[in-house]
Amino acid sequence: MTSAYTSRPANLSSRGGLWWVAALAPLLLLAFWLRWRYVREISLYVDEFTTLWAARQVQESGAPLMPSGVLYTRGLLASYVEALFLTLFGFSYTIGRLPSVLFGLATIVAVFFIGRREWRAGVGWLAATGLTLLPEAIIWSSRARFYAQLQFFTLLAVWAAFDFVAAYEPRNTEYGKGNSRFTIRFWLFPLLFTLALFSQEEMILLYPAIVLATLLWRGWRFFLQRGVALAHLVCVAAIAIRYAIEIIGQPGYFETIQAERPYVGLVFDLVGAWRTYSPLLVAPERLPWTLAGLGAVTVAVAALRQVQGRLRDLPRFHQATLFFALHFWFVVAAIFLVVGTTWREARYLFLVQPLWLLVGAAGLIWLVEQLGRWLYLRFQQSRATSAGRIPVGLLSLLALVTLYPAAERVFDQQVEGYDRALAYLAGARQANDVILSPQPPACAFVLGGCDYYALQHGYEEFVIDRAGVLVDRWTGSPLLNTTPQLAEVIRRGPRTWFVTDSFRLATRYDADFVQTVIEQFDLAFHERGVMVLRADRWRPPPDHPVKQEVEPPILFGPLALMGWERSEATLGAALTVTLFWRADTPIDQQFNTSLRVVAADGAIVTQADGPPAQGFIPTNLFFDTPRPDLKALPLPTDLAPGRYRLDVVAYDVATLAPAREPYAIDWLTLGSPVDPPATRLNAQWANGMRLVGTDVISATIRAGETLPLRLVWTTDKPLAEDYTLFIHLVGPAGAPVAQIDQPPTGAFYPTSAWDVGEQVADSYTVDLPPDLLPGMYRLAVGLYQPVRNERLLLAQGSDTLELATVEIVQEE
Repeated sequence: MTSAYTSRPANLSSRGGLWWVAALAPLLLLAFWLRWRYVREISLYVDEFTTLWAARQVQESGAPLMPSGVLYTRGLLASYVEALFLTLFGFSYTIGRLPSVLFGLATIVAVFFIGRREWRAGVGWLAATGLTLLPEAIIWSSRARFYAQLQFFTLLAVWAAFDFVAAYEPRNTEYGKGNSRFTIRFWLFPLLFTLALFSQEEMILLYPAIVLATLLWRGWRFFLQRGVALAHLVCVAAIAIRYAIEIIGQPGYFETIQAERPYVGLVFDLVGAWRTYSPLLVAPERLPWTLAGLGAVTVAVAALRQVQGRLRDLPRFHQATLFFALHFWFVVAAIFLVVGTTWREARYLFLVQPLWLLVGAAGLIWLVEQLGRWLYLRFQQSRATSAGRIPVGLLSLLALVTLYPAAERVFDQQVEGYDRALAYLAGARQANDVILSPQPPACAFVLGGCDYYALQHGYEEFVIDRAGVLVDRWTGSPLLNTTPQLAEVIRRGPRTWFVTDSFRLATRYDADFVQTVIEQFDLAFHERGVMVLRADRWRPPPDHPVKQEVEPPILFGPLALMGWERSEATLGAALTVTLFWRADTPIDQQFNTSLRVVAADGAIVTQADGPPAQGFIPTNLFFDTPRPDLKALPLPTDLAPGRYRLDVVAYDVATLAPAREPYAIDWLTLGSPVDPPATRLNAQWANGMRLVGTDVISATIRAGETLPLRLVWTTDKPLAEDYTLFIHLVGPAGAPVAQIDQPPTGAFYPTSAWDVGEQVADSYTVDLPPDLLPGMYRLAVGLYQPVRNERLLLAQGSDTLELATVEIVQEE
């Protein structure tokens, strides 16, 4: 078995080597096609604008020196690469993304050749297949950011470190005397490490792993060799220079981030880290790679025992497995235990994913070879190469089948369309317009500037003090982070534009700021989650003297109505109402709301439908903070005087299914006030209800006719329950001979909704039986609670109020 793992790959000019190189071409075409689709179909991620903005500063001044005076140090090398491409090929988003595409393709080639050189051609091919289809590889090698470049140089730096540790001999580092091939290999590791470090500082996580691996392979005395010491001195110097650039180029930035959301610190939230990173390792399509990689490490450790723990005596296959696995798992451990919780994102593992793929591919190839031996599928050397391609081809096909669906799903994950929104604004804005945004680099790159950096929460690391004013680090735009500032800008400017996305509007601003945005701005453009809002002039906030908080909230499915406020109701004018909603439970669909003015007969007089928060924040982004829902309902001038009900409905936009039955929140009195009763009674019930009086009641009425009755009510105290009215015509024998049992106003306006002091009039008709005997009858009223069937007592203790005595006569 050992001899099989010590053989070197065939030369590229050999028949087998050329076959593998030829097979790599269609893989690269597939990789390019997937990445090109992403470049053309998916909007720019917001950070891409920052990279492009930095590249523009390089074009103009030779360095990524921002208008605020700070140096953009993220992806320092990438800024120059971007600037070079934009200078050579002209500006477009496609050109801006092209360097990442090329670095991504180069990484696939590098993975293949490293796998072929250190393990087997099949290992390189299989790992290259995985990297071609890995969703995050498609994403980050299609965006104008530095991650594809970082991954490329990281892979080469780790490989160069391995080659340096495994092959370096002191005699080959004497300048002018040694082998030039070893001189190049000597310089390759520190050079590639420096390039990776200046691509993105996360590379520093790998340096301790490189030192540890060197100790394990060669021992501490190895560092005393002149060439080794010089190589690591270059790496340490690069780290020091990179840190100095960070501190000098961005004063206070490192300290602010470390204070607000620390880069590093002892972290024991392993569950949270596992939740973030486990999908990259144990998702169904990835688990075979992880298990195979662990299997390859296990086999290598077993082989290590056979050579008494001397790593350099292992076959190259096993050495590469242990070396690359050490670096991958070291970074994973660092991210789990040291990297701050706010920096836990899948992209921060991207730089070492080729290592995971290579080790996993090594395990899969080893397993296939062992199965072949166990099945006695052994061929002569002349046939072994071609026979070996069959299982590799099958594994590649399996990888394609399992990984391609996830790769295709990448194109279903559209990102925020700031590119679309800003393209619209570029054509719509006029001179002297004011532009606000939480993404000033995007605005500045597309529009040439951004008047205000509008953000209330999470801005601290992105601002710097300039002459006592906090400004955006990248554009110099002054910070706007209070509601009064926003109001003043709208009042001052002829027209104000606010370019933001729904997620940030829902999570990065206070409730009063959001309410001002909703009240003052109109939606001018909305695509891919990004809005262009326009305020033409300051609009006085609606006058809402009627206000009501609801406790507990009224539930409409997952939506909770927290309260409302409205204007006075006037015929011929618009009734403006603001409802306040929040999420009671997580919401995964869009709800719209309907506010309706309903007449006593159930007819809808007028209504206003639409999304809460004017649609600026979709309901799936509703959380604990109440969001305003502005409605305006025109009240026709010819509307009959009387009382009307305000009903609220919430419904699923996709299915139109209501979240609950219409809910009445208020009642309106339109037209003339209630006519005073002809007869005043002021009969008081113990719960605060008072019968103000009645109209004239006929003293004589014929049997079989109807007795009209109008009652005028009020309440001196808020009523917590709904009550039912009974009207009895009591005969000479003391028993009711005719009666009415119904809530006042027929339940259209329940007593629990009555306002203290308002008068409620209602009319009734008592039908008299035709066979009533002549005589004197008593007309009495009372109230009872229908659920408990319990009569209410009047203030004097009785439960019935006698209104009048009526004489019944027979028809002539």
